[in-house]
Amino acid sequence: MDQMTPSFTAGLAKAVYTITDDGVTLQQAYKRLNSIYNDIFNFDNNNLLKGKTGGPSVIKCRTAFGFTLIGQGRLKGHAFILFRGTHFLADWLTNLNATVSSSACGQPVHTGFNETFNTIKPKIQAFMLNLQSQKIHSVHCIGHSLGGAIATLCAEWIAKSYQSPYLYTFGSPRVGLAGFAGYCTRRLGQNHIYRAYHKTDIVPYIPIWPFIHTPNKGKDYFLPSPGIIPGGHYHGMDQYIRSVSQRSWKSLGSRPALHTNAGIEQWLKRNATVGFTLSSIEWLSDALMYVLKKCAGSAALAISNAFTSSFSLMDQIAYILKKGLDKTKSVSEWVIRLLNKIMFMLGYNRSAVLAVEYNHEMIRFLFMKLHYRFSTYAGRALNQALVNGQSL
Repeated sequence: MDQMTPSFTAGLAKAVYTITDDGVTLQQAYKRLNSIYNDIFNFDNNNLLKGKTGGPSVIKCRTAFGFTLIGQGRLKGHAFILFRGTHFLADWLTNLNATVSSSACGQPVHTGFNETFNTIKPKIQAFMLNLQSQKIHSVHCIGHSLGGAIATLCAEWIAKSYQSPYLYTFGSPRVGLAGFAGYCTRRLGQNHIYRAYHKTDIVPYIPIWPFIHTPNKGKDYFLPSPGIIPGGHYHGMDQYIRSVSQRSWKSLGSRPALHTNAGIEQWLKRNATVGFTLSSIEWLSDALMYVLKKCAGSAALAISNAFTSSFSLMDQIAYILKKGLDKTKSVSEWVIRLLNKIMFMLGYNRSAVLAVEYNHEMIRFLFMKLHYRFSTYAGRALNQALVNGQSL
């Protein structure tokens, strides 16, 4: 196989941030990078990727976003596309009015990620056309944080238009809904996707439901980190480099076993106080997908196609769950159990939970409140990471 090692790809994911170092010009960044990779890459203005980036509440600007590189020497026949993260990540991932749009293959993805990739795509398209005459047999898309999300969209587009690339992400947020994750996994192939994430890195948990990760099945690369509360400290590339140093992909651990349907049902049946912990967030994410599928048959299809892109995901989820309440008892009881569990997580006592009457407005209110609580926590963790100098 032609995949690159964890240490090498993590190093490149870190190296791309050189173009954003304070007080460093692009020419100085190129010189620094070429001194490290002079036998295999050439960094210059010709292979610099520029795109528009920014959160929903800030002015978007064109900025250096990564590199397109052709391997030399021992990497002859390999091409690389590198993407960096952004300081505006907290603004994007905690947006209460997140919407979805169609990826290159028509699958539902986060609109902010998609729009940024589309501003970069013309340069990548020119790069890919140029590769056809250079006997390139393997393309590698690499990114950390937001760069991991853009790398995932890039890999899907390359797989559709050219060949199946290799995809390596570190601390990537969730890019799309179930339709995208499933399609992208099949299109690239499970053995071409290397998603590394720390247990307590907050970014892989957002955007919140119903976004899920690529790959949606098979192996990913779970990296233990201390504690049970997700934060920002283990999001930095320096931490990822330490965790994968001198390791092979085969030696890196996989994620814990996914929750089974029977386990989700048992969790939903327990009418008790639920803390806002890493474990409960994981359980709730899987439980929501389980109940949405009961309500709509296919959560991805229902959320992707039932509404226009301007209709927020919170509205879509509320609509589907309210429809579920009006279905058979075998469906409505699971909707009620899910909503009760959310109220417990939000701190409501048992009397309040048992007294509530659920309608569309109440369901939307609960999800907005849940999203706000999680987003506030996530934003605080990301901003603290930024204060401490971590790369976002």
